[in-house]
Amino acid sequence: MRNAARGRAMAWGVLFVLFSTISLVFPAAAAGLQVTIKGIRSDAGEILIALYDNPAGFDSAIANSAIRGLMPDSGRLVGTAIRAKRGEQTTVFTQLHPGRYALIVIHDENDDGRLNRNAVGVPIEGYGFGNNAQAFLSAPSFDAAAVTAGKADISAAITLIYPTAPSTEDQKDYNNFIGSGSSRSQQH
Repeated sequence: MRNAARGRAMAWGVLFVLFSTISLVFPAAAAGLQVTIKGIRSDAGEILIALYDNPAGFDSAIANSAIRGLMPDSGRLVGTAIRAKRGEQTTVFTQLHPGRYALIVIHDENDDGRLNRNAVGVPIEGYGFGNNAQAFLSAPSFDAAAVTAGKADISAAITLIYPTAPSTEDQKDYNNFIGSGSSRSQQH
């Protein structure tokens, strides 16, 4: 009787080791996402890349990108920072379960961890979104910036957008416009 019990225990042990080994060799269905960032204009600072698996986290990241940046974002699924290098850089996210993932990329040229903006809220550092999504006078939606991962590895390319510096004439016009606010007209 003892031999039979010992034999069953040994069989269970062998099965456990076999299944453990198989699970290491054939992990659960998960994919990799290779992200290529194009159009990096300088070696200054770092490239911040964040991946979101829900619209609320994505929208919150956009709203707070100039305040806290992307890296300390609790709504982010995963993110990384790599030193900037002019031209093109690539990174890979692994073990993504099938689903939709929106991407945000910032070229944080001054290394402060945030997307810097000018006085009227326009970004002054490079940025981009999954699918090279853009929107008029706002950031794109989660759906526009999302890529779909299945069981196979996928890739995405994002070309950074760098707002152009205003011309001297535009800056003068802007300064005149700001200077002609209601407080000035109330003095008369």
